[in-house]
Amino acid sequence: MKALLSCAAILFLVAIPASTVACSTVACLDRGVELRRNFTVRVTHEGKALPGVIVQITGNSEGESHRSFSGITRGSNGTAHFANILPGDYWIQADLLGISAGYECFHINPTASRNAKKGRSYEWGDEPLGAREAVGRLVDSQPGKGGNPLESLLHRVDVPIPQARLELRQPVIGTVYTTVSDANGHFAFGRVRDGIYVLHVEAGAAPGDSTDLLLRLSDIPNGRTLLLSRREAGGGSCGGTSLTLEEARHQ
Repeated sequence: MKALLSCAAILFLVAIPASTVACSTVACLDRGVELRRNFTVRVTHEGKALPGVIVQITGNSEGESHRSFSGITRGSNGTAHFANILPGDYWIQADLLGISAGYECFHINPTASRNAKKGRSYEWGDEPLGAREAVGRLVDSQPGKGGNPLESLLHRVDVPIPQARLELRQPVIGTVYTTVSDANGHFAFGRVRDGIYVLHVEAGAAPGDSTDLLLRLSDIPNGRTLLLSRREAGGGSCGGTSLTLEEARHQ
């Protein structure tokens, strides 16, 4: 494993404190864009239509939260069609393999104005993080024991996470690579073709112990690694266990 980890720009997975992360909500300003009762949602990836994206429409107004509609982008133009949606306020979310393509509010008036749109377009996978190899180590950074609380947070202890299941999913072709972290938290997918993938990590039995992250594997320059942060509830986090990717210096 030492030889694998000596390569630059590999995946390095480690947990860090979450004190700088605060819970936040997305506000809906001015009821969002106006759509017609019949509208389409189109999703693309790198300029090409992307089928298989789940599009969820949910009521936003009081008493309308039960209104929920879903569709899947299909065909050569990657669109999902919605018809005869009742007037009201809604949220729209487009998602593929746990990676969001779009999330915004909109409204439908009883009588459509001339500004009402016939559809929305989103781009999926436009902000992947880069790595050279899908190789690294998965650990849980826990507060140290002893001393005052601040010292415990600053002097953390890395605990390996064994038997975590990791998958690399190619979103268009559907190829899946799988591996499991060993007793020291190390993992390696072996030879994987360059491209964009969704990294799915299951580090425990609880729902909050899994996540989906967007990666681009390529022959990038030396000096970059990826840091996977595993965060427990509290200290400004949103509750439960979350996993997020952050850029880090090569170690």
